Amino acid sequence: MNRACRVISLFLLTLMFFSCSSTRQHKKLLKSDDHEAKYEAAMKAYEKGDYSSALQLFENLLLYARGREYSEKVNFYYAKSLLGSGDNYSAGFQFESFVKWFPYSEYAEEALFQSAYCKYMESPDYMLDQTLTKESMDDFQSYVERYPKSERVAQANKIMDELRNKLIKKDYYTAYNYYKTGEYQAAQTSLKNFLNDYPDATSYRENAMYYIVLAGYEYAKKSVEDKQKERYESVIMDYERYEVTFSNLKNDVRKKELEKIYADSKSKCDLLK
Repeated sequence: MNRACRVISLFLLTLMFFSCSSTRQHKKLLKSDDHEAKYEAAMKAYEKGDYSSALQLFENLLLYARGREYSEKVNFYYAKSLLGSGDNYSAGFQFESFVKWFPYSEYAEEALFQSAYCKYMESPDYMLDQTLTKESMDDFQSYVERYPKSERVAQANKIMDELRNKLIKKDYYTAYNYYKTGEYQAAQTSLKNFLNDYPDATSYRENAMYYIVLAGYEYAKKSVEDKQKERYESVIMDYERYEVTFSNLKNDVRKKELEKIYADSKSKCDLLK
C-alpha cells in the first residue's frame, strides 16, 4: 500500500470514529434529562444544517419546553427543521400551529408566511384536488393583510397570482371536460359560470365562449321537441355574443364552423315556430 492510500485510509477511519462517537453522544443526549444541553445541541445542529438531528432533539424538547422561556424557539425551530428536511406538509402544519399558539411572537410573521409557503410547495397539479392551493392563498392573504409593509408582500402577491391561475386552469378544464365527455348541458352551464367567476381570465375567454356555442347546439339537437326552440335561440344569442366579442378572430375554421351552427339554429327556430 503506497503512502497516498495509507493517508486516505487513515482519514476515512478517523472520520468513521468521529461519526460513531457523535452518533453515540446524540443518542445519549436524547435519553438524558439535561434539557439545556439538548436545546443547545438542537440549535447547533440546526445552524449546521443537520436537520435530522435537530428534529429529534427539538421534538424531544417540545413537551418539556411548554411554558418555559424558550418554548417559542423550540416550536419555531422545530418547524424550521421540518422545512429544512423537506417535509413541507408537516412544516406547514407546525408553522400554522405556531401562529395560533404564539400570535404575538417575534417569529409570528415568518411563521405565517412559511405556513402559506409550505402549502404552496405541496399544492398539486391543477387537475387534482386544490384544497391546499386554496388554503395557501388564504394564508398568504392573511399575511398581506396583517403585515402590509413586510418585504415579503411582493413575493406573497406573486405566488397568489400563480395559485389563482392554477385554480382558473382547473375550473376551465373541468368545464371543458363536460363537453369532451358529451355532457353538453353541464358544459354549457359550467363554462358560463367560469366566465362569470373569472371575468379577467382573458386567455381562456375565446375557448370558453366557443365551446358554449358548440355545447348549446349539441344540447339543443338532443332535446325533446318542446324544448328545442328556446335552446336553439340560446345558441343564436351565444353565437352573436361570441361574434361581437371576437370579430377580428383569424381562425377561419372556427369561424366557418360557428357560422354553420348559427345558420342551422336559425333555420331550426323558423321551422319550430
